[in-house]
Formats: sequence, C-alpha cells, structure tokens
Amino acid sequence: MNRLEEIKLENLQDSWVIMYTFIAQELFDRGGFQGEIALREAVRRYGRDRGLTNRQRLIDNNIKINLETLFHEGRDRPGEPRFLSKVIRSTREERISDTLICSFADVWKKYNAKHLGRIYCEEFHIECYKAFGFGQTKVNLSRSMTQDGDDRCFFYHTYRPENLTDEQRRLSFEEYDPGYVKPSTPMPKPEGKSGFNMLWIKMYFYLLEAAVEQLGETGRMLVANGLRHGAVEQAKVFLEQARATEREVDQIYLVDHLPLNLDIDGEPLWETYDKHGAKQLLRDCFYKVLFQEVGYEGI
Repeated sequence: MNRLEEIKLENLQDSWVIMYTFIAQELFDRGGFQGEIALREAVRRYGRDRGLTNRQRLIDNNIKINLETLFHEGRDRPGEPRFLSKVIRSTREERISDTLICSFADVWKKYNAKHLGRIYCEEFHIECYKAFGFGQTKVNLSRSMTQDGDDRCFFYHTYRPENLTDEQRRLSFEEYDPGYVKPSTPMPKPEGKSGFNMLWIKMYFYLLEAAVEQLGETGRMLVANGLRHGAVEQAKVFLEQARATEREVDQIYLVDHLPLNLDIDGEPLWETYDKHGAKQLLRDCFYKVLFQEVGYEGI
C-alpha cells in the first residue's frame, strides 16, 4: 500500500472519531451531568449494536462465537496502517493483548480530549464484547492510553463455556455441536469506505438519540453544535492534507476520504437510523458546513 492509499484509510478512520469528539465535547461541557449520562449511554448502545450485529454475521455464516472468531472473523471495520497491537495470548476462551499504537487515542490527544476518549474506552469495549458473547464475555481494561501515565491499553478477555446455556455452547464451541462442519470459504471482510461509513452513522445516531432522551431539545442543539464544529475541523484536515499532496478537495477527493455517502438520500442505513430527525440534522449541520468550508458545491 502506498502512502496516498494509507492517507485515504486514515481519513476514513479519523472522520468518525472527529465527529464523536466534537459532539461528545458539547455534551460533556455544556450538558452537565445529564450530558455525560447521555454520552455514556450512547457509547454503550453503539457497542451493543456492533456486538449483536457481528454475532449475527458469524452465525449467518456458520462460524462459532468465541474470542478467536471475534478478533479474526468478527471484525466489522477495516484495519488501518497506524494501529499496532501485541497479542500475548489468544484462545477461544481467553485473550490477553497490549494496544501499543491507537489512532483513536492520537485523535483524542490532538484535541485535548483524552477524557472523552476514556469515556468511549470505558463503555464501548465492555458492551460490544458482552453483546457478542451472549452477555457472558468478561472484559478487563486495566491500562488505557487515554489515562495519564499509561503508555498502552492492556486488555484481558475471557469467555467460558461453563457460563453459557446448552444452546449458547453449541453456537460457540465445536465440541458441543456434533456434526459441525466449518465453512469452506472465508467470510467477506469489511471494506474501507463502507465499513467506516457504518461506524460514523451508528455512532452519530446513538449520540443524537441519547442526547434527545436525556436533554430534549437542548440535547438536539448540542449535537447540532458538535456536528458544525466537527465539520469545520474535518474541512481543515482535508484542506491541509490536499495541499500537502497537491490535490484539490473536489468530488473525487471527498468520495475517497470521507466515509459518508455524498448523496445523503442514497444512504441505505437511514432506513434503520433516521430517527429523531437524524438525516436532516446531519444534512443541515454537517454536510452543508463541510461543503461550504472546502468550497464544494455538492450534488
């Protein structure tokens, strides 16, 4: 992969983290105690959504549900070149790993928002992996790069058959499923743009949903402000990188570097996630601001 292709993946990845950061900042700084409740609940719902979706993908493809398949077949987002992890132990029932470089953490450090990243880390991993493992995955995150003084994230996961029902054991471990035959072809891997697009929309939707539930119209206003600030920052990143690579932020550039579909009405995920006026709010407060900031007239 050449450097230009790496930049595309980095931008696709960073875009949803930028969005989360600026909306989370509004909820945390201006929403008071209820704002933090909304933020934490949004991340938990996002984690559960991804965990349940990943589990169903594996079941639909006749793949067992355990820690090995979670971290190999169960990944729902593409990899990107900056992430570095050291796996110390990996079995179906146990996984121990160090995350040494995390692009999420780097974005949060850039915007002096490690406290918002820490909320994400505290809530997401537990809910996502628990949902994936029928509520029985145990997650211990004892060190985190979003915590001052920590230079890595240390994870310890367990998933024990003795905690499962008979049916859950059958779905999770081959020895409890006589006659099981592994699939002969690998499950399709998530693609760059579509994978990060899914993360962006789901994270945004749950931030909006939880904010509206906790704070009503004030929550909606805070999310709208976060979208506007995030759009301005996203435009700044695109313009700086485009100049550095002698490009213009035109339609081709946006298609390659922004995870969202430029035609917001053509996005199929809105069939599920267009609640609380999510699509229109995104159109008004993110798309229009981003396009104006980069000088793109839209489609």
